Amino acid sequence: MDFSVDRLNAMDHETTSEFQKIFKIANVSCRSDFTETALMKLNKNPLIKIISSLMNLVEKNNELCKSAAGKIDVMKSEKIADQKLIIEVQQGQMNSVQETVKSEMKSWTDVVKKNTAQRPSGKPLTQNSIKQAVRTVNEETKRSKNLMIYGCHESDKEADFELNKAVKEILKGTDVFPVPLACEVYRIGRKEPGKNRPVKVELACASEVDSVLMRARNLRESKVFKHVYLGPDRTKEEQLAHSKLVKEMKQMIQKDSNKHYFIRDRKICSADKSLSSQMPQSS
Repeated sequence: MDFSVDRLNAMDHETTSEFQKIFKIANVSCRSDFTETALMKLNKNPLIKIISSLMNLVEKNNELCKSAAGKIDVMKSEKIADQKLIIEVQQGQMNSVQETVKSEMKSWTDVVKKNTAQRPSGKPLTQNSIKQAVRTVNEETKRSKNLMIYGCHESDKEADFELNKAVKEILKGTDVFPVPLACEVYRIGRKEPGKNRPVKVELACASEVDSVLMRARNLRESKVFKHVYLGPDRTKEEQLAHSKLVKEMKQMIQKDSNKHYFIRDRKICSADKSLSSQMPQSS
């Protein structure tokens, strides 16, 4: 007999019905009247019926209790297994968080060491120098999430929604998938007649910026955005260094126009023009 709530209710109903039959045989109306005195008044045959009925009920209830006990054991085992699985998952998540924290701390430590190592030799490491190194790390982290757009048309009375729409279309034009959502979009620099100010786009993470830059070359195939160029958010020092690289690259192009030249990781690279469609836009 498999235990279930329905079987328990059925057994309760059957037990009540059997007790009513026993009370009738014993000529009593309720449980309080079902005493030894009442049983002594009965003949042998009615007593046999009562005993047989009670034994039948005991056997059925015993089977039901055994089934219930077995089901409870199964549920207990399943519960223990679930709790063990939950603990393992939580432990895995904790280990993952710990590894992430260790990795991030190591990255921060490396960057801080790099920035403090660039100090003049013999100059003592002070609290202010450490703060400056950390500040530099924060700035680099923030800039890594920024995308710069050059050549985006700027109207005389450009509204925010117009600029946001233009940036969205430019991002779509790179064929990046999924198209990242811009957190902030704004132009930088003083407005001058006849000039398009650069647009700074703040994305959710550095990986989104990298994905867009890797596909920025696709804009050259667009009739609307073929004169739009994308790049990372550089410091003034990095801008000067990049301008120098661009100048050198132009000289190399004049000397050898059979190759495709581009800038990657702050270096001038080249490739056969037949493979240029696979190369990223210089950034």
